[in-house]
Parts: sequence; C-alpha cells; structure tokens
Amino acid sequence: MVGIRTVAKRAGVSAATVSRVLNEDPGLKVTDETKRRIQEAVAFYDYKKKERPKPVKYQIGMITTVTQSKEYEDPYFRTIRMGIEKQAEAAGINIKLIVRLPEGNLDLSDFKDCSGILIIGQVESKLLQKVLAGTENVVVLDDPSKQDSDNIDTVYADLRQATFRNLDRLYELGHRDIAYIGGLRILIDEQGVETETQDDYRKEAYEEWMVKKGLSDRINVYLGDWTTLEGLRLTEALLADHEQQLPTAILAGSDPMAVGIYRGLQRKQLRIPQDISIVSFDDIEVAEFLTPSLSTVKINSEEIGKIAVRLVKERMTGERSVAVSVAVAFTPIIRESEKLLENE
Repeated sequence: MVGIRTVAKRAGVSAATVSRVLNEDPGLKVTDETKRRIQEAVAFYDYKKKERPKPVKYQIGMITTVTQSKEYEDPYFRTIRMGIEKQAEAAGINIKLIVRLPEGNLDLSDFKDCSGILIIGQVESKLLQKVLAGTENVVVLDDPSKQDSDNIDTVYADLRQATFRNLDRLYELGHRDIAYIGGLRILIDEQGVETETQDDYRKEAYEEWMVKKGLSDRINVYLGDWTTLEGLRLTEALLADHEQQLPTAILAGSDPMAVGIYRGLQRKQLRIPQDISIVSFDDIEVAEFLTPSLSTVKINSEEIGKIAVRLVKERMTGERSVAVSVAVAFTPIIRESEKLLENE
C-alpha cells in the first residue's frame, strides 16, 4: 500500500502539506496548482487517507445518598464529589447526571446512555442489584460492606483500622474507661426511604476492640444522627448516666459530633483533656481550631473519588473485568485533646 510520503514525493511537496490539504486544514495557504498536483498524485496511486479514530467520550452517572445541602455542609462527601469531578475531567469522562436518593426521583432509565455508574454511600442491596442489571460497570464508594458482593468494585476509607488506631493510642495513654458517641448506619432505597441500623463500622470496631482488651464491662455506646447537635445531646445523656464515674476518654464517630461533645463537656465545666480525652475521625478544618485542638484521623476523601473514577474507567474500557476493593489509607492527627492518665 502506497504511503503518504510517496504521494508527497510525486506532488513535489512535504507529507505534512499533503495531510493538511486532504484534511482541508483552513489554516493552510497553498496555490491551486499545488492542490492540483496533490490531487493528481492521490488519484495516480489511488491513495486512501487514514481516518483517525475519534476519541471515545465515556459517560458516567452518579447516585448519591446525600442531599445537596448535606453535601455542602459535610466536607467528607463534598470532597469525594470534588475528587470524582477532577479525575473525570482529567480522564475525558463526562458526568451525565447526578441523582440524589433522598429526593426520591431515581429513574434507572435515565442512565441508559451511561457506560458506568458510581454509587456514593450506603444503599439497600435490592437497589444495587437493579443498577447491576443495567450495567456491570459499577463502583460503590464509602460502603465497605459491599466489598464481598459479586463483581462490584468498591473504594472506601478503612474506618475499622482507623478506630483500632485511635483506641490503641488511648490505651497506651492509660485509658480503660472509653465511651463511644457516634451515629447510626443509614441505608437508603430507590424511593429515598431510609432504614437506620446500629451496625456502623466505627461502633462495631469499638466494641470488638473493647472485648479483645477485656473491657466488655466498660462498653458504653451512644448513637444518634451525625450532627453537632446530636453530639451535644448524646454527651449530656452520657454525663447524666455516669455522674458517679465518668469515662476518662470518648471516641467520637466524626468531627462534627466531636464539636457537640466539646460543648456538652464545657457546659458541665469539664476540661479537655484534663478530665476527659477526646479523639475523632475526619479532620475537618475546624478540628485544628477547637480549644483544645482535636486529635482525629484524616481521611483522604478526595482520593476516594479519584480512585472510583479510575476503577470505573478500567471497567468501561475493558482493561479489567475482575472486581477489586480499595481501602484508602488514613493518617492519625495527634493534637491537644488527649493526654496520659496521671494515675496510671
């Protein structure tokens, strides 16, 4: 087969000029005579220009369990979405639509043009199966329980190990009376109906750790929603229940709840960490500026979003067909809200 260089040689021009003429480059200025010679050479050799394959523009959809207002208020979910958007733009992937389950407007037919779907948060298994019936290119974010599901990619923060790390550090500081204040696990279905359960990963890891340390009789769990106000309310309940012997430390399920815990302790003139140590999760911006500054675990939620896009792209392009689960690492941030027990 004759190449473009042979055509260019017969026409007495460069190969680049032949290519630009055949592709009708509007920025190229050549004489009609030059164009005539090129067309004659093309006809002489019956040259067929190579058609450049158009880049594939993949489309994905997102199903999230958080409302827009909650996402705005919660840095964890907000940065997950930022990570998704950044990686999608870098990979040339278009985010066709975002459906927020609490709004109850899920119609899976809207995803028919999507090559992959990202599910953010914890959804009912029936909903997940319906999504999988439409496409196998599904990635679940922030739900470790789905890592054992058939043919589903998952990416999540390893909250179980992060819980152990927090508790191990408190144990080394001499703490044995450690209470847990956290939130309920919430599953949501396609109508936006929420189901509350008590099997949140941090709470279960706390109970498992206390049992292993022989501290079963000191387990104290207070659960509600994940808000600052609920952190305050649950702290007041804990203090009322343990007036005679307060815990020496509290493990908070999240930094927003820890802010409420601070307020609840300060209302009772209890000092942090002199009277009670506090450790938490998330490392939101305010954690560093609390008085005292809050010890917590930094979760790289933006990276969770980025990894999810990379995983779904591997599925869409056929690069990989085997399901994988990715546990994103965490970083303990030790600040001023924890201390060594003086009597240990």
